[in-house]
Amino acid sequence: MEVRVRHRDDLGRERLVSAAVLRGTPVEEWPVLNEQRPYKGRKSKVSRWWSSTTKKDILCRSKEHAFAAMFLDRDPDIAYLGAASLQLEYGVGEGKVVVEPAFLARTVGGQRVFYFYSPAWREPDEQEWAVARAAADDAGWEVRAAYAPAGQLRRNVYIVSQFRHDEYPDEAAKGALLEVFARPRSAGEGADAAGLPPGQGRARCWHLLWTGALTCDWERPLTPDSMVWAVQEAR
Repeated sequence: MEVRVRHRDDLGRERLVSAAVLRGTPVEEWPVLNEQRPYKGRKSKVSRWWSSTTKKDILCRSKEHAFAAMFLDRDPDIAYLGAASLQLEYGVGEGKVVVEPAFLARTVGGQRVFYFYSPAWREPDEQEWAVARAAADDAGWEVRAAYAPAGQLRRNVYIVSQFRHDEYPDEAAKGALLEVFARPRSAGEGADAAGLPPGQGRARCWHLLWTGALTCDWERPLTPDSMVWAVQEAR
């Protein structure tokens, strides 16, 4: 199966190349190929997700798509998370198949990943998977599905995601909170006992829950009374 890849060059011009020539290239950092724009009659609302991994906005096709970005952004294995900077094309004419990723990413080990977005009600069809895997074999990528878990887990991760921004990381505060939460205790009690300036303890605590340095029972509602504890091998 010969799959071609459409992308934009540094001057914004569209190019159509074989997947093999992209082996080793930073496709996840390239400009978006098809900008997501709102328009009258569009069923889904264009959303933005500010990635704490790359410090950039990712334009998403819908709010559900943005939730998938949220979970990838929190994944400690992801070193770079980008929007769709390319599309795959297989065949010609009326029989042409076009496959676009939801995200492109690079892992901490340097592996590039082509992500489908897979909401609960739809999986990529077999032909889409086949086209993506053929291109991935030639380009040296992996193909994965990005999910957006629902229920209490999503609600809790969304809460702590509000503390992912650059004003919250603080190494001194992290050390104090990891010491306080060396054993499980309630989030509010532990944060208030960490000796941080008023109002900062809880915000720093929520930030460490976002990064994975602290954890809790993610399937129960997250409140100041929730039991929280330190993770030994924190991100």
